[in-house]
Amino acid sequence: MEATQLVGPMFLFVLMTIVGLELTPDDFRRIATAPRAVVGGTIAQIVLLPLLTWAVVALLDVPPVFGAGAVLIAVAPGAGISNILTALANANTALSVSLTALASVLAVVTLPTVAAFGMRFFLGSEVSVEVPVLLLFGQLAVSLLLPIGLGMALRARRPQLVERYRRRLQHGTIVAIVILTAAAILSGGGSGGSGLTFADAEQGLLAAAVWTLAAMAIGWGVAAALGLDAADRFTFLIEFSTRNVAVAAIVALSGLQRLDLALFGAAYVALGYPLVFGAVAWRRRRSGG
Repeated sequence: MEATQLVGPMFLFVLMTIVGLELTPDDFRRIATAPRAVVGGTIAQIVLLPLLTWAVVALLDVPPVFGAGAVLIAVAPGAGISNILTALANANTALSVSLTALASVLAVVTLPTVAAFGMRFFLGSEVSVEVPVLLLFGQLAVSLLLPIGLGMALRARRPQLVERYRRRLQHGTIVAIVILTAAAILSGGGSGGSGLTFADAEQGLLAAAVWTLAAMAIGWGVAAALGLDAADRFTFLIEFSTRNVAVAAIVALSGLQRLDLALFGAAYVALGYPLVFGAVAWRRRRSGG
């Protein structure tokens, strides 16, 4: 377990550095001059994803513990892996990074507010949701800003070297993502004595799949409503549906002392992430990547 906890962040750091190789300062300048996508996309995630969660839970009639766990996934900021997937899909990586960074900062306020309401709604109990502030900002600095800055600096100084190995690095990234996802599924699948039945687990998996597909559709729809182009729409599709499971799990385990609230996250990793990967593979094939 200690080896997994060490290797995972190391892998992610390397992958995010590769994402930085795809970026230049001009990519972020273009977003800064037209912030509609970042502001609109961030607000839409905060408002629409919790509403989506309540709709999916009500429609499928899943156990309340899965509903509460789904709320934690919905209010968690976007995951760093969304930036990697956006780069692989040849979408707007700078936009993805900007959305992830802003959502991570705002999560200090939005996560406890929305999550506490969700806990009361599904579990009928008043709770105080503690946000892992140090983890959020640590991830933002170590897993996002630092490696991306390193990759951008390497591209600026050695552009020919980067271009020569660009395709090989992308292929290696795909392999690494598959390995990381398989490890996450294997390590997060236990029920932990929650008392849920096999039928409950099936409902949770179905809810995770439906939630992910609906989040993709909402992301694409919001981007279309904002008048964004196809690359930006696919970026929203990834960003809306790829959530930070680590933050949700830490809130469940440390902030709420409820292992069972992390079970929806395990179902989401098992089915939700592969669905997003499938969409990325489709987009990459169509764009000739």
